[in-house]
Amino acid sequence: MSAEEPDYHALAGAAASIRQLISHIRKTKAPAELLQDVEREVKDLAARLAPYDHPGPYAQRRLVLREGLDHDRDIDDPIEYFPYSPIIGPLNPIAPPIDFKLVGREMRAVHSFDAQYNGPPNAVHGGVIALVFDELLGSIGAILDVGGFTGTLRVVYRSLTPLGQPIRMRSHIDREEGVKIFIKGEMRVGEGADERLCSEAEGIFIRPKISIVQDALATAAGERAG
Repeated sequence: MSAEEPDYHALAGAAASIRQLISHIRKTKAPAELLQDVEREVKDLAARLAPYDHPGPYAQRRLVLREGLDHDRDIDDPIEYFPYSPIIGPLNPIAPPIDFKLVGREMRAVHSFDAQYNGPPNAVHGGVIALVFDELLGSIGAILDVGGFTGTLRVVYRSLTPLGQPIRMRSHIDREEGVKIFIKGEMRVGEGADERLCSEAEGIFIRPKISIVQDALATAAGERAG
């Protein structure tokens, strides 16, 4: 992080504490008096933080964007590359966060989802699964320098994805066709004879024209300045 960025470890610690608070709030049976105390204290913390908001534009890689675009990459760790990701980013309090690792030509992870990601009874919400797949597939393209924007994402739900159990994830690049990159992934639970496929996905990612990204950033910066 640059001098303009917040202290990484302090922010990661604060985000982890907020993440823990979210988990307890989702599962709480606390009395009204305690919840009212929580409301007052959280409002106070939010008011203290508000003056330090960065106005944007925003990105997953860093809080304060450099002039132009960041194309340099000297790390293969997606978590370090996307620290503000809503899926894997330790600096983002809404991220689970899932620990993605590049293993050869595959992106892999194992994660147990907590109650705030619930959809069907005791299972992960289908929209959360799709969100995770978007990052699981997209991040391997970015780390292997063949990535792009999500064009389409097709998710097939084979069985419920349980809360509180280790879910094994993996993705790989299937093929490239011009500016299109086809990436596949899956989620599984259990071991040996008890293993089952929870869901699988295929995404088509499109390498954008640099001008499109530059125009989007310029427009966002102009709106903030205006």
